[in-house]
Amino acid sequence: MLNVEFTLNVLSLIGMISGALIFGYFLRSRQLKKKQFKISELRREIVYNHAQILELQKEYVMLEKSTNANKATILPMKSVVTDNKESAAR
Repeated sequence: MLNVEFTLNVLSLIGMISGALIFGYFLRSRQLKKKQFKISELRREIVYNHAQILELQKEYVMLEKSTNANKATILPMKSVVTDNKESAAR
């Protein structure tokens, strides 16, 4: 049977463990910063898109108001009485 001895100082073991913890912490914090940046970028994009939608709705309402104002001046070609007689005959 092979028996391999490996000696390690306790202080060096504690140093390696703490180094690995610090290295892992920095890697994870970097990942979190990237994700937070991406989330803030997407939020800004959503706010911009909502602002565009509201602007388009505002333009739509203004166009709708202007067409409704024009409809008030238009006189219908058919009279309402003839429409009612046709619907009653059916």
